[in-house]
Amino acid sequence: MGRRKIELGDIFELPTGKGFVYLQCVRIPEDRRQDVELIRVYYKVHPTQTTDIALIQKSSFFYLTFVLQAAYNRKIVEKVGNAPLEPDFKPPRYFRTENIFGEGWHIVDSVNWHRETVEELTDEQKKLSPWGGWNDTLLIERMDEGWTLENWEIEK
Repeated sequence: MGRRKIELGDIFELPTGKGFVYLQCVRIPEDRRQDVELIRVYYKVHPTQTTDIALIQKSSFFYLTFVLQAAYNRKIVEKVGNAPLEPDFKPPRYFRTENIFGEGWHIVDSVNWHRETVEELTDEQKKLSPWGGWNDTLLIERMDEGWTLENWEIEK
């Protein structure tokens, strides 16, 4: 199977049990052997397919590392268009993850991988996207159940 090229700004459709979720490529790694793409995941699950980029982009979103090129090559996602990134766009630097070693959360600096442990998240920290990648199965499950950064709880 030939490799299909992805570009910054490409928007992809991912079918879920409740409809379609849309993803936008916002970073392509320099070395795909060591890193994967960063995507913008739009929260709205559309009941039917759409190529209306403006409608897709009206939804709130979060960021996630995701094997986008591999998912595209395997036809798990399909490209529906391209929307240029904002001229001043910079990928987020800070992310959050559950503290698997104890209570609270880790705030992770994606540049140097420094982690800060916090017991309670501030309102600003609650807006931080997940650190680490999800596969398509987890992404579909979370979107179908209405997962958001704001309702993300520690799963113990």
